[in-house]
Amino acid sequence: MMAESYYREIPFEAVRNFRDLGGYQTQNGRTVAWRRLFRSGDLRNMTRGDLTMLTEEIGLTSVIDLRSTVELEQQGGGLLSEAGISYYSIPFITGGGERKLREPFSAFSNMGELYLYLVNQGGLGRRVVEALEVIAEPQNHPVVFHCAMGKDRTGILAAIILSVLGVADEYIIDDYTMSAPYMEELINSMNHDPKMAEFARHLPGFFFEAAPESMSLFLSTMQREYGSVRGYIETQGVDASLTYRLEKALLI
Repeated sequence: MMAESYYREIPFEAVRNFRDLGGYQTQNGRTVAWRRLFRSGDLRNMTRGDLTMLTEEIGLTSVIDLRSTVELEQQGGGLLSEAGISYYSIPFITGGGERKLREPFSAFSNMGELYLYLVNQGGLGRRVVEALEVIAEPQNHPVVFHCAMGKDRTGILAAIILSVLGVADEYIIDDYTMSAPYMEELINSMNHDPKMAEFARHLPGFFFEAAPESMSLFLSTMQREYGSVRGYIETQGVDASLTYRLEKALLI
């Protein structure tokens, strides 16, 4: 269950799929604190009003950008660079962004299979740990992490964090599916950008879904292969205190 004290989804003028990861109850009865950890889609198109909301109403301290270096070079960061907010570039896909994934897509039938492919690629585990280390430091709060859509790379990190904190799979899956209503808008946006429209034309339909089956497959397979999502993190050579520090920073 969730103790609803705040609105989870926070509306902005030009930032999409921004929401609070607080309020989820863990299996040992604790609760993820509100207004400390957020997930989002791309922040680069934010308006001045959006920037004011982030800096003054939310009081954002840190941003973790999961986009690739190619995406950063092509798209930039928008107004965020003016805000004096700590910025961490931790690309979850290297060497070409999501375009790099065209070839592997032919072997997948849903997004969960893609997520499993990604977490088992060399280097991603270390970048997951790098992001968790930023999130585990209270001085970095409130912190938001994002990619381009706020669904896939962001969804992987959100699922890992919530699972490590002890949130039940059903709530992690529910959180993932909250990205679904934003996908039609994303498709329309991509279709109006000639470069992105060409890229989107090669993607399977399931790429634009946030189906519960995808996240269910991801979580159940991680648990089967590693014992738990925590088990996956432990295989990446993490500091033994990381899980404790995440719990201390994010749970009440």
